[in-house]
Amino acid sequence: MEITEARLPDDADELVDFVVNRTPKQDRTTVRADLDRGTAGSLRVLVARETDGAPAGVAVARTSANLPAGALLVIVSTRVDHGWQGLGSRLFAAALADPDDEVTRVVGCVLDGDQHSMDVALHWGFERKQTSITSACALDDAVAVEPPHGVTVEVCDELIFDDDVAVDALLRASQTNPEAELGLVLTLSGLRESAAPGQRPVAVLTRVEGRPAGIAVALADGDQMHLMYTGVDPTLRGRALGRLTKVFLHAHAHDLGIRTALTENDENNAGIRRVNDQLGYARHSAWHWMMRPIQ
Repeated sequence: MEITEARLPDDADELVDFVVNRTPKQDRTTVRADLDRGTAGSLRVLVARETDGAPAGVAVARTSANLPAGALLVIVSTRVDHGWQGLGSRLFAAALADPDDEVTRVVGCVLDGDQHSMDVALHWGFERKQTSITSACALDDAVAVEPPHGVTVEVCDELIFDDDVAVDALLRASQTNPEAELGLVLTLSGLRESAAPGQRPVAVLTRVEGRPAGIAVALADGDQMHLMYTGVDPTLRGRALGRLTKVFLHAHAHDLGIRTALTENDENNAGIRRVNDQLGYARHSAWHWMMRPIQ
């Protein structure tokens, strides 16, 4: 079976459908974003097709600013009836061919409970690094609330501010999550460039006495959004600002016609997961993040 480069963006819808059909728990929003050249440092997307042209397997190899330094994100998805026939290994090898000089490690993820894919990943030399929980929330009844005295919340979908430096400092300081410890550090410029064609950022900023205090940023795709990040200035934690910021983001998204929010958090991040539970999020899936050296 021949493996060829995908024709992007023409093939994007077909490939998103293929990956989501193979693993229905995949978040369509993030899959589409992973296929976007405009937000990647480098991107290789490979497709194996049947004689009738139908895709049998897909591989994505991507570097970007929101990945750890030296990391190459690799996604391999094959039809169930092609399991253990070598197609996945061929796609994986093709995805790793001729990496950029700065690439030193490969990052991937496996759905919890997908033992076949986990066995394959372990066979390819990956090791588990952390487990993330994806939660989903219906936004049908989302409404804003009155913020306390001295606190304001503003819509900022363009992520452009008169005090960009202060907002970027808030974003960086708020990242005390395990992902940041692995090098997954978000920046304001990186968030501005996160949307693939057909997607848009959805964001709100909370201020205390005019000072940037909390931020929530999501990526919307149709009537669904993926909440990429919510953060609060560490010196202002304990005042329910994270919850307030998310409530306003939900209400703003509802006004835009978005009906479902998905978010992902480390399984050990009890604080933010407790806030999510209070806001109506329910467990959707769990993912094991894996890593191995490039060689």
